[in-house]
Amino acid sequence: MSGFTFNPPNTDAAPPADLPEADVVNAGGWWPDINITGVRQAVDLNTKVTPERVRDAVRQAIVDLASEPAMSAWRADQVAEGRTRLADVPSRDIEVDGQSDYCLRWSRAVYSLVAADLGERMLGQGLTSTGAERAEALGAEVGLHQRNVAHAVRDFLGRPRIRARMI
Repeated sequence: MSGFTFNPPNTDAAPPADLPEADVVNAGGWWPDINITGVRQAVDLNTKVTPERVRDAVRQAIVDLASEPAMSAWRADQVAEGRTRLADVPSRDIEVDGQSDYCLRWSRAVYSLVAADLGERMLGQGLTSTGAERAEALGAEVGLHQRNVAHAVRDFLGRPRIRARMI
């Protein structure tokens, strides 16, 4: 053994490969479509979660977010201003990789809702005594994903993340 190692070239600057078109869940045209492969990669889903279950969770997440009253009202305001899709709404704060902060927050909210939903389903499955520790960790992950959904939606709507009341 020589002690020399080879490190492959840094590929961070290379654009990411396009995700498969067949994995896309259409979000109705106004909201951006969601790629299931992108969800799997972003949320780090294991292979035990079937493609059908992921697609179902993505569909439900889109419906839940799009029909949330504050999001529906915000969308109606944007449509009234002549915007035909979310990508037409100018960024409030920043554009990253050519995407507006609104599109990024939409994706984060969908991904986090999917992760929370699938995590809750896993928690609901039969637990053994050896699975109790994993269930506790999974419960914490679900809580984190639910918080991320709330943060993404509040950021989207321009509201503060924390509400506090004096008791």
